[in-house]
Amino acid sequence: MSTIDTFLWVVFPYVCLAFFVLGHIWRYRYDKFGWTTRSSQLYESRLLRWASPMFHFGILFVFLGHVMGLGIPKSWTAAVGITDEIYHFMAISIGTVAGVCTVVGMALLIYRRRTTGPVFSATTRMDKFMYLVMGIVVALG
Repeated sequence: MSTIDTFLWVVFPYVCLAFFVLGHIWRYRYDKFGWTTRSSQLYESRLLRWASPMFHFGILFVFLGHVMGLGIPKSWTAAVGITDEIYHFMAISIGTVAGVCTVVGMALLIYRRRTTGPVFSATTRMDKFMYLVMGIVVALG
C-alpha cells in the first residue's frame, strides 16, 4: 500500500470523523441556536410537496446504500445465495434510482427557490452557499 493510499483510506476517514465529532461538540457549547433557516413553506408549497420528500428520501437511501455496501461482509451475501453479479446489479439499480431522486429533488428545490419571488426574497447567502456545497457533494458522488 502506497503512502497516498494509506492516507486516503486509513488516516483521512479518522480525520473527517474527528472533525465531525469535535465540530458538533463545539457547536453545542458555543453556538446552539445560531444556525437556522427560515421556513419558505408559506410562500409556495406545490413544488415543495414533491421536491422535499424526493430529495430527502433519495439522500437517505443513498446514505443507507453506502452503509450497507461497506458494512455487509461478502461472506454474508454468499451465505444467503446472492452472487456478485446479482449484488452489483441490485446495488447499481437501487443506487441509480436513489441518486436520480436526490438530484431531481435538489434541482426542483433550487428551481423553486430561484423562480418563486417570495421564496427568493427569503433566501440568504448561507442558503445559497449550502446549496452549492450540497450540489458539489452530490455531484462528486
